[in-house]
Amino acid sequence: MVAQMEQHVLEVNGTKKQILLNARTLFATHGYDGTSIRQLTSSLNITPAALYYHFASKNDVLEAVAQNLYERSAELLERIESYDASPQMLKKTLSEYYDVLAEDIDVFVLIYNDAAIQHSPVGKRLRKQAKQFFTHLVGDNPSVEDRMRAAGSVGIIRLSLQQVGSDFEIHRSKIVERALTVMTD
Repeated sequence: MVAQMEQHVLEVNGTKKQILLNARTLFATHGYDGTSIRQLTSSLNITPAALYYHFASKNDVLEAVAQNLYERSAELLERIESYDASPQMLKKTLSEYYDVLAEDIDVFVLIYNDAAIQHSPVGKRLRKQAKQFFTHLVGDNPSVEDRMRAAGSVGIIRLSLQQVGSDFEIHRSKIVERALTVMTD
């Protein structure tokens, strides 16, 4: 009896994980609005009822897809609150930002590129986090130059992660150094 329950839990968790992996791919390919429940289920050979067993709606699927990025970003924001403005702490901030994005760059790009997601509740929460991070980099009353440096620095990290494939650790120090150079130029 216990073995059957354990097998059921594994199957349920496996199905949920497959739905999320499939949703990431479909949302990235067709956009959030362009992906239907039928598409989410048919490519996995499950029924819509099976999807609704795990998620109440397509928006709940999106929330689950973005959950790790949101949580890791929240943890980053909490940590950097206590960081001072020294170059060492700025480098640490950029390194930690790199790590957060590296883990979920495909989700970040999906949210960044899809207007429907940007206007969804999870998109709004992630955009708010991005603004908080940017404010941490530039302060409350930044000059135009400060904004440009921060935008360039963050852009270097984001765009580089999109280009390096899965070799995130190999390129980490070089990318973070370049972002720091732009930030402190």
